[in-house]
Amino acid sequence: MTDSIRSLAEGFEAISDAQWRALAETALKGAPLDRLVRKTLDGVARGPLFTRSDLEKVGPLPAPGAAPYLRGLAAERDPYLPWGIRQIIDDPDPKVANEALRADLSGGVSEVALALDPTGANGVAVRTLDELKTVLDGVMLDLAPVYLQPSRMAPQYAALALTYMQDQGLDLKALRGGLGLSPIGQKSMAGGGAVNLPERLQRTAEAAAWCAEHAPGIKVVSITANAPHEAGGSAVHELAFACAGGASYMRAFIDHGLTPDQAANALEFSFAADADVHLTIAKLRAARRVWARVADAFGCSPEAQGMRICAITSSRMLTARDAWNNLIRNACAGLGAAAGGADSITVRAFNEPLGAATPFARRLGRNLQIMLMEESHLGVTADPAGGSYLHETLGHRLAQAGWELFQQIERRGGLFETVKAGWLQNEVGKTRDAYVAQYAEGREALIGVTQFANLEERPVEAGKRDYTPPKLDAPTLEPQPFTGKLEAARAGHAIRLLDLPEQDWTPLRYMRLAQPFEALRDAADAHAKKTGKAPIAFLATLGALADFNARASFASNRLAVAGVETDQASEYADIDACADAFARSGSKLAVICGTDDAYSDMAEELAEALKQAGASEVWIAGKPGLITGVDHFIHMRSHSLEDGERAHKILGVSA
Repeated sequence: MTDSIRSLAEGFEAISDAQWRALAETALKGAPLDRLVRKTLDGVARGPLFTRSDLEKVGPLPAPGAAPYLRGLAAERDPYLPWGIRQIIDDPDPKVANEALRADLSGGVSEVALALDPTGANGVAVRTLDELKTVLDGVMLDLAPVYLQPSRMAPQYAALALTYMQDQGLDLKALRGGLGLSPIGQKSMAGGGAVNLPERLQRTAEAAAWCAEHAPGIKVVSITANAPHEAGGSAVHELAFACAGGASYMRAFIDHGLTPDQAANALEFSFAADADVHLTIAKLRAARRVWARVADAFGCSPEAQGMRICAITSSRMLTARDAWNNLIRNACAGLGAAAGGADSITVRAFNEPLGAATPFARRLGRNLQIMLMEESHLGVTADPAGGSYLHETLGHRLAQAGWELFQQIERRGGLFETVKAGWLQNEVGKTRDAYVAQYAEGREALIGVTQFANLEERPVEAGKRDYTPPKLDAPTLEPQPFTGKLEAARAGHAIRLLDLPEQDWTPLRYMRLAQPFEALRDAADAHAKKTGKAPIAFLATLGALADFNARASFASNRLAVAGVETDQASEYADIDACADAFARSGSKLAVICGTDDAYSDMAEELAEALKQAGASEVWIAGKPGLITGVDHFIHMRSHSLEDGERAHKILGVSA
C-alpha cells in the first residue's frame, strides 16, 4: 500500500525561490517584490513571500510535546478537549455568580477564571471563606479547575481558595488551577508601592514553595503578558514582558530555595489573541521559543522548559460602537489562539465595552470555542500551524525581536525597574499612538468605527454591576506570611480592599483602540440629544451620479466616523441649484464630490457659491491639489480623527 503513495508535487518541475520572485515581479509589472513587504510596528517584516528556505533558516523543529516544547506541551491533543475552555466569572453577587458558573460548566466550559473583588466593583464580592463557598457551591474542582484572576488582593484570595480546597477533602496533589498571584504585574498597572515589592515577592515565593510540596498542579503566578497589549503595546512588548516577568519570579523563587524546575512549574503566562490571526499564531509560537531559552538559562531540565499559555481574546480590539462586530473579532482571535497551540483559551464577552457580560454573551463566547473544536476540528491536529512557512518564519522573527527587547529590560535592571523608571510605559505609549494613527489614516481598520460606521446601529444589551455587599463584622485578613494567611482564612477573617500606596510612577493603562473615535460619536450623540438634531454635512455633488457616487460614499463614511450625518447625494442642474440646496439644508459644512476633471472646471466656482450661501467651510473629497478657495481635503490617507474634530468645530459640536 505504501508503495502506491506518491508525492503531491510528483510530476511538477521544481521551482526555486528566485523563480517565484521573478514570477511575482512580473505580475507587479517589474516593480520589486519587496514593495509588498509589510512590517509590524516593531519593524518585524511580514512577507512578502515565505518559502522553504525561510523555514530552513529557522532551524529544526521538535515534534509536538517534545522538549523544548516549541510546538506545544502535548504530543497529542485530547480530541474531545484539545484545550481548556476558560470562562470569566465576575458578577458581583456571589449567588448570581454561582448560577452563571454552573450554567457555563453545563454548557461546555472546562475551566473557571474567577475574578474576585471585595467591593464587587471589578469582580465577585467575596470577602470570607463562606462567601467563596457560595460562589463555588456544586463545582467539582477536580473536574473543573479554578484559576483566580490577578488582583490587588490575590495573596489573600489564594489563601481562601487553598483553604476551601482543603475543606472539600480533595487530593491537592491531583488538583489543577491557579492562584493568580502577580505582584510585579499588579504594581506595573497600579503605579506605586515599590517599597513593599520585595515583601510581596517573598510572600509569593512562600506560596510557591507551599504549592510545590502540597499542590504541584496549582499555578501560583499568572504572568500577565497581555498587560502591555491592552495598554497599546506590540507583540514584541508582550514577549519581552513575559520573559522579563518570568525571569524575575524565577530569581525570587530560586533564592527562596525552590529548584529551577519547581520555580518554572509555578508559572502560567497570559497572552492576548486578537483579530490578526497570523500574528497571534506567530506570537504564541515565538513565546514558547523565547521562554525555553530563558528557562534553560536558569538551569531548568528540558522537561520543565515548556510554557503553559492561556490566550485571552483582546479587550483593546473590542468596540462599544457597532459592537456586534466584536463577535467576528472574537472568532478570529479564538481561531488564532487555537491554531497557535494555546493550552487554555478565554473568549471575552463581546459586549464587554458596554458593561457586564450577559448570559447571552457568555454563551456565545463558550460556543465559539466549542465550534472551533467540534465543527472546525482544530483539536484533531496536535499542531495545526506546524511547518507553515509563514507562521514559523514570522514566529522566529518575533522571537528574535522579543529576545532583544528582553535583554534591554534586563540591562535596565529587570521588568519592575523599567516600569518604575517609566521606560516601558513610554515605549508602549509610542506604539499605542502609532496604532491609533494607523486607524486614523486608514492604513488599518476597525469596522463599524473607523470605517463603515453605522449611524443606525442595532443596540447591544449589557448587564449592570449594581450589587452592594452586606456589612461584615469580622477581623481583616491582613498581609502576612503565607501559612499565617491560611490559618486566618480558616478562622473566618475577611478580605477588605486595602489602601494603595501613593503612586510612584505612571502605570500601564488599558485602552481600547476605538476609544478616541468613539468619543467623537459620543459627542455627536450628545449634541443631537441637546439640540434635537444630529450634526449634518451637505454633499455638494458635481455631474451625474456615476461621476460623484464613489467620492460621495467615501465622504459619507468618513464623516460618519465622527457621528456626522450627510444628506442624500443628489444631481444638480448647475452650481446655483447646488448652492440653493445647501442654503436650505441648514448645515455649515459642505463637501464637494466629483471627478478630478469636474474639480478643475467647477470646484472653485462652486466653493465660492457655497460660501456665499452660508458655508463656514468647504471641503473637497479627494487629494490636495491646485484647487483654491476650499478649506480642507479629505481622502483615504487624511487623518480621520482630525477630520472629525474639525467637522465638529464647524457644526458646533462640543467635546
